Amino acid sequence: MGATTIDKLVESYVTGGVSRRGFMRGALALGLSMSAIGELLAACSNQTQPGQTSGTPKRGGTLREGYDLDFSRMDPINTTWYDPGFFALYDALVINDTNGAYVPQLAEKWNFSADGKTATFTIRKGAQFHSGRPLTAGAIKEVFDTIAKPDSGSPLQTLWVGPVASTEAPDDNTLVIHLKHPYYDLLNVVKTGYWRVVNIQTRQKLGDQYGKQTIDGSGPFTFVDWVPGDHVSVKRWDSYPGSIVPFFENKGKPYLDGIKWIAILEASQRAIQIENGQIDTLRGPAYQDVPRLMKNSNLNVIQLKSDWSGYVAGLNFTRTNLDFHDKRVRQAVSYAIDRTAIVKSLFFGYAEPMYGPVPTADKYYTKQVEQFNQFNLSKGKQLMADAGWKPGSDGILTKNGVKHQFSMVIQAESVNQQLSSAVQAQLKALGMDVKIEAYDRGTYFNKLFSQPDSFLFFYQWPVPIDVVTLFINSAALSPNGPNWSMANIPEVDQAVAAWQTASNEKELADGAAKIQTVVADQLPIIPIVARQSFWVHRKNVHGWQPLKWDLYPYYNDVWLD
Repeated sequence: MGATTIDKLVESYVTGGVSRRGFMRGALALGLSMSAIGELLAACSNQTQPGQTSGTPKRGGTLREGYDLDFSRMDPINTTWYDPGFFALYDALVINDTNGAYVPQLAEKWNFSADGKTATFTIRKGAQFHSGRPLTAGAIKEVFDTIAKPDSGSPLQTLWVGPVASTEAPDDNTLVIHLKHPYYDLLNVVKTGYWRVVNIQTRQKLGDQYGKQTIDGSGPFTFVDWVPGDHVSVKRWDSYPGSIVPFFENKGKPYLDGIKWIAILEASQRAIQIENGQIDTLRGPAYQDVPRLMKNSNLNVIQLKSDWSGYVAGLNFTRTNLDFHDKRVRQAVSYAIDRTAIVKSLFFGYAEPMYGPVPTADKYYTKQVEQFNQFNLSKGKQLMADAGWKPGSDGILTKNGVKHQFSMVIQAESVNQQLSSAVQAQLKALGMDVKIEAYDRGTYFNKLFSQPDSFLFFYQWPVPIDVVTLFINSAALSPNGPNWSMANIPEVDQAVAAWQTASNEKELADGAAKIQTVVADQLPIIPIVARQSFWVHRKNVHGWQPLKWDLYPYYNDVWLD
């Protein structure tokens, strides 16, 4: 009996993956006594199953949800980040259920050919866009063909144009994706926010104004407004044709009148607002506030210990005067970062050090990365000396008359700012002078694509290897893609190619392991920490279920008491 097994059972219970009865059966099978099981259930009392409902659902009311980030323009094809509103406004071909299995949303069923090079999806009948246009296989083909265009602006375009040869819609209910080679990762891609289905006709008509005042998706809610830095709001779509998602209890139109997501960028204010009833649900309370929230009898706290998110830094390879193209310098920076100290001081233990590019929660995680990037300031200083950098009278490293001074671009949000300050102080001990530049989300992403000296980035993605490939692959060099470090490392590209041509689960796992070890060694990006995810809701909120597999909750079942 291992603690990890118990942890997984507890997590499955509090996230809705197993019932109370199933939890008890599993705990007994692990050898726990009834008294021990009772203690665990008591400890979970304020972390009850998020999808659990009691009573008869009621219609009406607006859910007020606190969000720990600013909002992006909600155009799936050309956005910098996808936010919770995507899951109320748009549908995907397939999604994951509470256990991570693929289930229908727009596609009733799907299959792959024997050679793995053709994927066929049967599209449900009766789906339509908010504008009334039928949502057919042809409409989905328009979306995928648009993503494939060089000027689409899709930040994840390389995940599509590399393996996909063409898409066809022989009839309204059949979508066929022809692949250049086996691409076992395809379902992981089409389930994400960047492949949510938008009405291309509306999008073309509005141009770059799409997503600002008009959104034409097929989700159960319609768009009301978006105020950057403040909120996004939606209202119930009364003509919603219903859902075929198996794990949704409510297959008809939603219970809520509307939803308002509120940006709370100051972490200390998040707990206060849900405690005071200013909001109904919350993502991302300040970590020091979590124990207090867990003790509040009016709240349920959901802890996802296996959150697939990570903080990474990037050093611009084109800054050759700072030797960021030199592996020794990148390794020195990584050795100077005390990840364990950051976890303890900044995240109050609710995080873990990252020595490779993905968290331990990922099913493809390999412990091989742990031989790299352990804190060792002395080794970092030696590597800088080997690269020709010597400390000046002020302690800042100097080479050829150039001081090791550079800026680090971050997004203006409390945790990002605190983390960047910690990294700044640790690199100062190495002899580097780092200036932090914090920007609102829109400006921040513009800066990333304009090749800054360095950056701090928090990625959130249900398949971490997929998003990591975009940051490290030379095919995704900015301004055409999000390789903001301008990294160009042949060993890294080869590892990415192995992942993207995998034809089965074993090949995919082998490719993932190779990517992780190459990144941990070569450092096209520098891993820092992976944080745990906390969601909070007041007890008058029912049917609200955060999903680690899809990043955000769906709102079909949510109702207010």
